[in-house]
Amino acid sequence: MNGKDNQVELLEVLPDPISLIESMRAVGYSVEAAIADLIDNSLSAEATKISVAYDGVSQPFVAILDNGLGMSSSGITEAMRHGKNPNDPREKSDLGRFGLGLKTASLSQCRKLTVVSKKDGQINARCWDLDIVALKNKWVVTIPSIQEIEKFSFFAELNKQESGTLVVWEELDKLLAGAKDADKEMTLKFHGLLEYLALIFHRFTQKESGFKEVSIDVNGQPLPFRDPFLKANSYRQNLEGQVIRHEKGNVTITPHILPPVNHLTPEEIAITGGLDGLRNSQGFYIYRGRRLVIWGTWFRLVPKEEFFKLSRIQVDIPNSFDELWSLDIKKSAAFPPDVIRNRLKELIPHFANTSRKTVTYPGRRRGVEQITPLWERLEPAHGLFKYEINEEHPLVKRVSEQLDGKSMGNLRDLISAIECSLPVEAIYADLCNDARSKLDTDVDELIRIGQILLESSVLSAEEVLKMEPLSRYPKLHDEILKGLNV
Repeated sequence: MNGKDNQVELLEVLPDPISLIESMRAVGYSVEAAIADLIDNSLSAEATKISVAYDGVSQPFVAILDNGLGMSSSGITEAMRHGKNPNDPREKSDLGRFGLGLKTASLSQCRKLTVVSKKDGQINARCWDLDIVALKNKWVVTIPSIQEIEKFSFFAELNKQESGTLVVWEELDKLLAGAKDADKEMTLKFHGLLEYLALIFHRFTQKESGFKEVSIDVNGQPLPFRDPFLKANSYRQNLEGQVIRHEKGNVTITPHILPPVNHLTPEEIAITGGLDGLRNSQGFYIYRGRRLVIWGTWFRLVPKEEFFKLSRIQVDIPNSFDELWSLDIKKSAAFPPDVIRNRLKELIPHFANTSRKTVTYPGRRRGVEQITPLWERLEPAHGLFKYEINEEHPLVKRVSEQLDGKSMGNLRDLISAIECSLPVEAIYADLCNDARSKLDTDVDELIRIGQILLESSVLSAEEVLKMEPLSRYPKLHDEILKGLNV
């Protein structure tokens, strides 16, 4: 208070409960983002097992059970309160910010939210029922009876645990809006939930130094394995990381360059890019407390390009950066402040150029002996390029040595026509779609080419493997060697 308070007439204006709640229901949560928000609460409560269940038959519901620390009677009442000061200090592991996630995320999908929690052997429950709020026109929650909560799916399991929390959505008016068949609508709405949660929480469900693994399942089905950086693939390139120091905390940057497409299995492409594809999944992956917040963006610092599609930049930010990163209520959007954005822009050329080389020269690992290319790239003038067949390649020399002068001229004409007819646009389109060459899996054809190369030169099988096209398929080298009987 200051001196002005004695001179100014004050009038308290309280928001109308049902009007404000109904407005907040339209924040724009998808069902996936809403459930992810509730899982955040479970992780902040140190849960190691989280189960999501839903059913659209008879009485549709959604339930989330965890084995976290649980809440006392006063704790669960406070958890049902709307809002808290986002500037208050929090634990590093706290994935919340505004104190709205549990309520706003849940009520964006349903009219009745019940939270049941067990701590120190005591079970407590609170319920937001929007029909009662409208009837009383007050910010009131109800205290469900034990008979009411015993009917919930997962309650018996919660009762067996030492501690934990159960969240239940009922009266799913928003989730099932306009649906004639609730069961089919829920199946449709939850179709992408497993993939979404698997990516968002992939660092929690896998081993990571200093942290416990967390088990997360949906209707009994564990989240599939996802890793946008393909850390298990030996052809992935690790680049030097960076730490940006700031008064509010440190931002850790860890760049990764994925292997080229011809070194990826269909399963690995699904693990890294999924339905969005490698090209659309390139860029920064922003983690807040190990939880993925936003991914597949360059923050408009550079455009998405085919040559950058193998770049994945892991950026870890502490929750003390929330205000600077403009983190929204849904934790589905974040934008770096100038001090961080400028540093990221300086770093982009370093790892983008590595990605460009990997796309341009797939299969050529750093530190190996010189590869014998079949195609050579030339720059006849500034801004121009063309590709020519390498006449010193053993396959070309083998044919040349068997021809007379006239036939050799015909071969040169054919090669020239092939070089001029290289379908660059079609090849680029295939690369953008992450299409893979038939040779990626055609080992027999590669063995046949290897045999020709052996017959055409005095080189060993190991040296032949360094020639194109064999050099492009290092994962198949063992099979090729077996087929060559060497």
